[in-house]
Amino acid sequence: MDKPRELLRPVRKRWIALSLALALVVELLPLSGPARLTPDFVALLVLYWNINQPSRFGIGLSFLVGLIGDFFSAGLIGQHALAYTVISYLVMLRQRQIAMYSLGQQALIVLGLLLLSQAIMWLARMALGGVVVGWSYFMSPFVGALLWPLLTTILLWPQRSGSSRQPG
Repeated sequence: MDKPRELLRPVRKRWIALSLALALVVELLPLSGPARLTPDFVALLVLYWNINQPSRFGIGLSFLVGLIGDFFSAGLIGQHALAYTVISYLVMLRQRQIAMYSLGQQALIVLGLLLLSQAIMWLARMALGGVVVGWSYFMSPFVGALLWPLLTTILLWPQRSGSSRQPG
């Protein structure tokens, strides 16, 4: 039998903004070597907020966050916006269903969506004559899917009521 879902406090808009700002800062860090396997944390947060707070975070905000990501990365304007909009739309089609899945099942869905996001950005770059990247470019979504349960636990922490944190 499934474990009942706990009652959470409403999320504050500041928490959403802070989490996205931190993810954008991580995206700005120059990474090389094995650190290049770092997942797209902004995409992970776009997925998280669309799954868990669809009334506060939607396709339009996903597009805006994507444009900000494009601006910060100094890359092709619109590639992140397009990718985040597409994955947000796909989440919104089955949001209630996805939200009820276990974290392991959600991680598999997140893996597919992150791979799609990477593919969209890769295709956008290739369409404009970008540099061909190796298969390692598509490894970071696997890391993102592995981090999904931890990320979800961290992002839910401020919403948990005081009584649910106490044993008993």
